[in-house]
Amino acid sequence: MTQEEENVKRIAEFHALFLTLDDRGQEEALIILKSLGFAQSVMCSQGIEQPHNPV
Repeated sequence: MTQEEENVKRIAEFHALFLTLDDRGQEEALIILKSLGFAQSVMCSQGIEQPHNPV
């Protein structure tokens, strides 16, 4: 299975699970996803500005 096919499968699975949540659950899931996206963008920008130097 190619990476793209796996991504499509994962997205379909997340979509199906998301639809099983009630309104509050969907809102909370969206808040978590937005927070993760923000954290990832911060980590990526810090990685570019200050390269990690392993000891």
